[in-house]
Amino acid sequence: MNKRTRQKQQTKEAIKRAAKRSFFENGIDGTTTREISRDANVAVGTFFVHYSDKLELVKEIFFEELEDALTRHAEKEEFTESPSNYLQQVAQTLFHFFGDLEEFTKNVVLDSLVTDGFHSQQMKIVSSGIASRFERVGVNSEMAQLFADNMIANYWFVMMSCLSSGDYHSKANLSRLKSLNLPFEVSYQNAAK
Repeated sequence: MNKRTRQKQQTKEAIKRAAKRSFFENGIDGTTTREISRDANVAVGTFFVHYSDKLELVKEIFFEELEDALTRHAEKEEFTESPSNYLQQVAQTLFHFFGDLEEFTKNVVLDSLVTDGFHSQQMKIVSSGIASRFERVGVNSEMAQLFADNMIANYWFVMMSCLSSGDYHSKANLSRLKSLNLPFEVSYQNAAK
């Protein structure tokens, strides 16, 4: 890495550190790009060289934190064959993360829903993981995908109620998701016999 590239990376990291500090202290809406630039000791124009707007910076921080949370989850959770338990594990990790970064979540997830962004894509990956678990016990691929789509719809139903209430940490959310997906768990158990 040459000196100029290293300097650009250091400036970008300084902006991100200043933003993180300010976002956690003052909130995302309570933080301006001017304040971030001042705290990072860069010109406002320099901020816009690295980020097109504040939301882009919010997303970058959110995704880095989410990747860390999912990595920690993957390291501690055991593999489960049950589609319902798999979705419960994912939801538990995500709800905990979303609750800890509630203001980030509102900004990023709402943007994701509008643009078919990261969370929609993430749920497509989870849906594929659910479908493959059904297929491994002999459920045909079309039915497996139908089950997975319905289970993901139940996830979205619970997730949206959390998003509107801001209550991600309640165990009732996971219980609700589990009960909504009980018919699919029963189908899975019957197919596995």
